[in-house]
Amino acid sequence: MTLRICSTALLFALVAPGLRAAETGPDGYSGEASLGVLSTSGNTDTRSANGKLQLGYHDGRWSHEGKAAAVSAQQDNLTTDERYSLGYKLSRDFDAHNYVFLTLDYDNDRFAGIAERTTEALGYGRRLLTLEKHSLDAEIGAGATQIKLAEPAGRESSAVALFNAKYVWEISATSKLSQVLKVERSRTTTYVNPVSELKLTVAGNLFASLGYELRFNSEVPAGTRKTDTLTSVSLGYGFGAKK
Repeated sequence: MTLRICSTALLFALVAPGLRAAETGPDGYSGEASLGVLSTSGNTDTRSANGKLQLGYHDGRWSHEGKAAAVSAQQDNLTTDERYSLGYKLSRDFDAHNYVFLTLDYDNDRFAGIAERTTEALGYGRRLLTLEKHSLDAEIGAGATQIKLAEPAGRESSAVALFNAKYVWEISATSKLSQVLKVERSRTTTYVNPVSELKLTVAGNLFASLGYELRFNSEVPAGTRKTDTLTSVSLGYGFGAKK
C-alpha cells in the first residue's frame, strides 16, 4: 500500500512539467530544534522533558519536511508519560495556492495504549489565506493506517481519510501564533490532534515557545483515557531560509 501511494504521488507530480513553479518561499534548507525540561522536588519528585526537531528543504515546486518529537515524564522514579513521533511530508506546488502531498507518519504513545500507529496518505492542499500577517492552509487526503494497541495484542490495518489545517498569525516581528489541526478517520477509529503554539523571539535565532497539545484516540485499551493533553514551555533555535 505504501509503495502504491508513493508511486501515485510521484507520477501525479511528473505528468505536468509545464506548470509554473509557485513562489511560496525561498529555496534552501530550514529548520528548528527545541527542548523543554521541568524538575521539582520535595513531597513529590517529578521530572519531564520534551524535544522537537523540524527540518525542511524547498526547491522550486518541491518541498520536503521532516519532523521528530519526544515526550517523557517521571514521578517518584515511575514513568508516567512517554511518546515518540516521526513524520515526513513531500509536496509539489502547482501554483501559489494549490499543491499535492504525500505524508508518512509514525506514532508510539505508550500511555495512551498505542504501541504503534503508522499512516501513509496522499492528498490535495490549498492555501486559503496568504496575507502579510495571516495564513491558512487546508488539506484533504486518503491512504492507509496500521494500528497496534498495547492491549489486546494484534495489529489492525484499514483505509483512512484525513483532514489537516494550519493557521499562522504573525503578531509582530518577534512573536507568532500557530494553530495546527490533524484529523484521521478510519473504519474503526478517529484520531484528533490540535496543537497551539506561541513563539517569542529571545535574541537572533533563539526563541521561546508556549505550547498546548491535545490528542484524542477513540480506540484505546480498557482502563485508558481517550484524551491526553500536553502543556509545554521550551527554548529553541531556528535556522535556514524563512518562508
